[in-house]
Amino acid sequence: MNYKLIIVIVNIIIGTICIVYGVKLMGTSLEKANIRRMKKYLSMFTNRVPLATVTGTVLTALVQSSTAITVITVGLVNSGMLKLTQAVGIIYGANIGTTITAQLMSFNLTNSSYFIIGLGLIIAFFSKRKSPANMGWALTGLGIMFAGLNLLNSGVPYIKESQDVYELFRTYGQNPLIGLLIGMVTTMLIQSSSATVGLTIVLFNAGLIGFESALGLTLGDNIGTCITAQISSIGTSIFAKRTAWAHTLYNVIGVIIAFILLTPFSSMVQTITYGIGQDETRLIANAHTIFNILSAVIFMPLTGYYVRFLEWLIKENK
Repeated sequence: MNYKLIIVIVNIIIGTICIVYGVKLMGTSLEKANIRRMKKYLSMFTNRVPLATVTGTVLTALVQSSTAITVITVGLVNSGMLKLTQAVGIIYGANIGTTITAQLMSFNLTNSSYFIIGLGLIIAFFSKRKSPANMGWALTGLGIMFAGLNLLNSGVPYIKESQDVYELFRTYGQNPLIGLLIGMVTTMLIQSSSATVGLTIVLFNAGLIGFESALGLTLGDNIGTCITAQISSIGTSIFAKRTAWAHTLYNVIGVIIAFILLTPFSSMVQTITYGIGQDETRLIANAHTIFNILSAVIFMPLTGYYVRFLEWLIKENK
């Protein structure tokens, strides 16, 4: 095997592991620092769907983990503390809030990764209280995530130098449907949509895949991330199962609509990105954010019908 190909494979594997671990460390640390307030706010500020959406967005942005918010929501529904309508609103918001991670990855901060890790470790080890220590670990996770992106970026020159690998990307990297399937399966396997989006940003910015193919990968990760909610609903009440399916079907329906309208969606993302003075390095992160905002805007007025549909579709076993 060509040594350049080995370097590419190793960089992709280690870089992906770093991103997955970094995002997980950041999410769990922020969750520990805010877990009581999260449950309190999810119970208090979700009486109406728009308010539930805002609450879900803010809390997910704060803890950098839509998985945590979704799993907590499933648990609250299972315990009877939340109704399905409230949970659906939270899911809308969680999908928007999780795009903040992609926005962070789209900034060129990879060269600062080791400084961020060092600063985070100092805060974590020297803080006497748990809350600041958890914030330090969260900062460490952020640095590890950027270090993972740096590793992925370092493999790009070898991909371009290896003719076989480069041709593979050029041949299959322009097909949005293949991108959709790869994004979905990859996210299901590693259970981290952030890692998939991070890899997509690197490949697109390096010119290895086209924009519509990158959109396919990004849309695919929105479906793949639903596996966690499905797993968390195993053995729970019918209401919790409906919540998990609310998350899954919401993402699947949104992806189908976006994929059918992929060309106009692509044009809209580019128009908005360039219109606000940003360059193409922000396209993937913006596409991720715009897709989830549009999905929430479309679904919000139809929430009542959507909840009734879920109640009709997922019936309690007698």
